[in-house]
Amino acid sequence: MNINIKYTLDKLRARGAIAPSSKFLVEKMISKIDYSKDLNLLQLGFGTGVFTKKILKRITKGSTLVIFEVNKNCRKYKISDHRIRYIEDSAENITKYYDNIKFDHIISTLPLASLPKKVTDNIYKIIKNHLKKNGKFLQYQYSLVSKKDIHSLFNGELAIDFELLNLPPAFIYEAKNKIE
Repeated sequence: MNINIKYTLDKLRARGAIAPSSKFLVEKMISKIDYSKDLNLLQLGFGTGVFTKKILKRITKGSTLVIFEVNKNCRKYKISDHRIRYIEDSAENITKYYDNIKFDHIISTLPLASLPKKVTDNIYKIIKNHLKKNGKFLQYQYSLVSKKDIHSLFNGELAIDFELLNLPPAFIYEAKNKIE
């Protein structure tokens, strides 16, 4: 395989997208959260910050947003805001930083369908362990490949939405944690 093609495919697998998420996808996904009170949110994947900018416009001054991002190139998009804490590490290491902390909601833009199954399964378990009772796990994907795994992880507490106005169109998983 041509080295440039392999490099491009590896970058796409890590990013998970050919373009930043559309304003329609971002809006539909983050509108599933009630922002009327102080929240402790966890965002998995930062990218160019399109989700973060919209979340910051909605959260209260007393809310916090912890962001995990592995791609060091995303540093150039960082947003300066006292409510944000950036961690350049894998979502597999959430417990290393937040051992006994549970988040109100977890918003993920990770390309879970393109990661090795073992890594994805590990991330799912960590997400479940760090989500408060009645907290929501929001994830978008370009297919329904993750439906079975997320459905079983959250004991059937899963709703799926769809956003056509995104490149490519995306499914939005909304799982509610019923167990503390």
